[in-house]
Order: sequence, then C-alpha cells, then structure tokens
Amino acid sequence: MLSVILALSSGVLFALSFPDYSLGWLAFVALTPLLIAIVRSRRGREAFILGWLSQTVAWLMMVPWVVRVMSHYGGVPYPTGVLVFVALALLLGLYGGFFALIVFWMRPGVRFRTWLLIPMAWAAIEYARTYLLTGFPWNLIASAIVDYRPFVQIDRAAGPYMVGAMVVLVSAVFAWLISQTAPRIHRTLVAIALVAFAFIWWATGYVAAKMIERPSAEPQIVAALLQPNISQEMRWNQENIVAIYDRMMRMTSVAISKGATVIVWPESTVPLSYATTDFYRTAIEAISARSGVDIILGSVAEDPSQPNRLWNAAFLVSGGRTTGHYDKIRLVPFGEYVPLRKMLFFAEKLVHAVGEFAFGTNDRPLRGILAYGPAICYEIVFPQITRTQVRNGADVLVTITNDAWYDGTSAPRQHLNQARLRAIEDDRYLLRAGTTGISAHIDPTGRILQEIPMGREGIIYARVQPRRTITPYVRYGDWFAWVACLTVIIAAVRSVILSRGDGEGSRRRDASLRSA
Repeated sequence: MLSVILALSSGVLFALSFPDYSLGWLAFVALTPLLIAIVRSRRGREAFILGWLSQTVAWLMMVPWVVRVMSHYGGVPYPTGVLVFVALALLLGLYGGFFALIVFWMRPGVRFRTWLLIPMAWAAIEYARTYLLTGFPWNLIASAIVDYRPFVQIDRAAGPYMVGAMVVLVSAVFAWLISQTAPRIHRTLVAIALVAFAFIWWATGYVAAKMIERPSAEPQIVAALLQPNISQEMRWNQENIVAIYDRMMRMTSVAISKGATVIVWPESTVPLSYATTDFYRTAIEAISARSGVDIILGSVAEDPSQPNRLWNAAFLVSGGRTTGHYDKIRLVPFGEYVPLRKMLFFAEKLVHAVGEFAFGTNDRPLRGILAYGPAICYEIVFPQITRTQVRNGADVLVTITNDAWYDGTSAPRQHLNQARLRAIEDDRYLLRAGTTGISAHIDPTGRILQEIPMGREGIIYARVQPRRTITPYVRYGDWFAWVACLTVIIAAVRSVILSRGDGEGSRRRDASLRSA
C-alpha cells in the first residue's frame, strides 16, 4: 500500500510542475517517491504497475483539456469525451510503466553508480514517446523548468532529452539517500557531489544566458505579431468571413504604419483558401508590394490536379508576390487526420473536415527579408522540426498557431513553454502568433520578451536580429537520446544475463542439496 501511495504522489508532483500549476521546482524531486517505490518492488510486474499508475495520474491532471476539445468543438457526447480522455491517459501512462520496469531491471541498490543509469532510462523513454504511436512529445520534463533560465541553457548542447536526464538525476540522488543504507562517508560524498553539480549547472547556464542575450551587430527588424482574438465559433460561422477579413487587414495596416516590415498572421485566421481565392491573394500581394513588407499567413494549400488534396500551410508574401508556402509536416492525430479511422467509431465527429489534410514534406525555410523557419501549431513541440529548418538556413523561427480550441485551459501555456525550448536549442529568436493567444516574442535564451494573454486582441512589435550560429544540438541532433537508448538496451541485456546466471546458480545449489 505504501508503494502505491508513493507512486500516486509522484504523479501528482510531476503534474504540479507544469501549467496551470507551474511549480517547476517540483520537477527536480517529482520522481523521487516513484523511484523509492520501484526499489521496494519484488517483481518487474509490480514495478511496471506502479510506474503506470504514477504517470496515468500525471496525465489525468495535465491534459483534461482534451475533454473540452472533443465535446465542445468535436461534437462527441461528453461521456464519450471523458472516456477517450481517460483512455489517452492510460495509454500515455504506459511509458511510465516501461520506465519503472527498466529501472527495476537495472537493479539499483546500495552502489550509487547504478543509480546514474536511471536518468538515461528517462531520456530514452521520452525519446520513444516522441516517435512511437504517431509521437506525442507533449510536456517533456525539460519544459517544466523553462522559467529557470540558467538550468535550461544546456538544451542547446543536446536537446530536451539531456535536460530531462539532468532533472531526473536530482530525483535519483534523493531517492538513493532516502532508500539506501550506504556508509555515511558515501552519502556525504554523494550529497556534496549533487550540490557541486547543481552549482556548476546553474553557473554555466547563467553565464551562457548573459552572453547570448547580448545584441549582435546585425541590424534589427521589426516584426508585428497579430493576435485578432477570433474564436473558433466565429471562424466556423460563414457570415463572419468578411468581418474576420476586415479585422486582419485593419491590423495589418496599423502594424505597417508603426514601422513593421514583417507581419505574422496566426494559423488559418481567415476561413478562406488563400491560393484559390483571387481577391484575398491579390489584396495581400498589393499590400506587400506597396509597403515593401513580408507577410506570413496561415491558410489551406491545394493541389490543382487533385482538388481533394489539402495541406495546412504557411504562405510567405514578399516583394508583392507569393514566394512559397510551407506545408505542415506533423499533423495532429484526430484533429487533422484520423489514424485507424475504421476502428474508431467516434473519429469522424472530432473536428470539422477531419482527416482531409495531407502531410507536408518540404522542410526548407521561407525566404524573404529574413529566412523564416516555420512551424505550425502542434509541430513546435517536436524539437526535430525547427532544428531541420535551422540546418537548412533559417535565421529566425516563426510559429503560427490556433489555440482557440483550448481557451480557459492549461494547454496554451503548456504549448508556449515547449516553444520556448526550440528558441534555446536553435539559438534563434522565435515569433509566435496565436489566433486568440498566447502570442509571444521569445529570445534565444527562452525568455519571453513580450506576450499577449489569451482572449485579447493586440499586436506585438518584436525587434529581432537574424542569427546564424549553429548550436551543438543543431549540428549533432539527438545524440544524447541515442546514447541513452543504447545504455538502456545494454543494461536490459545485462539484466537478462544476470537473471539467467542467478537462476542457474540456484538450480545447482538445489541439486547439490538433494544429492547430499
């Protein structure tokens, strides 16, 4: 019973470190109770269940906004929405179960060096969650501490998986100190090492942030991030098309009059197809030609040869002409496409026009006054999206989003915190324009320079400088995650070999006793 209480409390602490609670410091100790429960386990099955329970509770607390999206906007009955939400939490909780099972296999005991493998196991699990079952890297533990700027600067070296491992290392040390009866000298040395590790981590990050935030010699560009505060219901009402269009054009004119040379509209603001609506495209191109501005806007891209083939896209209008568009590569499951549609009875009702979008394949920047590295809405939570854009020459990151689905929930703030990690990893300014918020101007250290809260209309005038530095993460990618995965595989194989050896030794002892 104590182990169950420890596991559940660990899940609660984990969830409290993320918005809406935002007690980020809890992330450093959130896994301590779970690790203590795991080492108390006698069987792998018991450890797995404890990990599963722990992370299921965490997901139930972190993503209750799923019910609102499906029932309020998706059209499914509220009870069905609740059941799907619980099923999602149970599914994501499995990653916690596998983490616990790996830790159990590692057999952490009195020797502290074995506990150093636990952070590697967590990094491997988070990396697996990024890709398996369509991928869902939402709320990687690194985003819980994004407000502690010195501690997240290491993100530019090896990505969020290394940050997560360093956070979990703190939990592992506390769990070892509490659960193991090591000699006092060993405990003292480990405690001193933890303090030294934390200080070096903080100090190097503090110095790095101070150095990075210094302005470069590059000229500043003024970018206007438009937040029109257009609700989802307003977008779906055809009678509002003209009013929405007029609002966007008015805000664009105001931004140009204030000196902006780059205008960023949110995702799919005007419910029209930019490419095939002549007056819409002509008007935007005329503004760009007359004022010499770049305009980035979200809309639907179509294939003229296949009218039913659509992409969720970001268009760039520069020099008075539409120079190209970026098609969203990572689509939202059940929002922009439906996996296993024939097996899921509720899938067709989840969103309007669900399942009609195709996956984009072009991950090149949009080039105008600057080289823009776009990411549309959900795909900003994937570190690999913006990393590839920077490798291909992007000198500023732009993410356009429509978080109107999540108004009044923790999702917009969770979404924004994950976007802040991308600015750090890639050492780029990040411009975020949201339909109803949260729009933000983020510097290369992950600091929010300006933001407009949810539910307000406004414009952010962001002064940005193009940056061309290449961070270790951009250059080498997820090398730490790969090392973590390899470490886990080796530890698992070693555990199997040792288990077989122990079993063979026990059989031999039994045989000797019987013969005697």
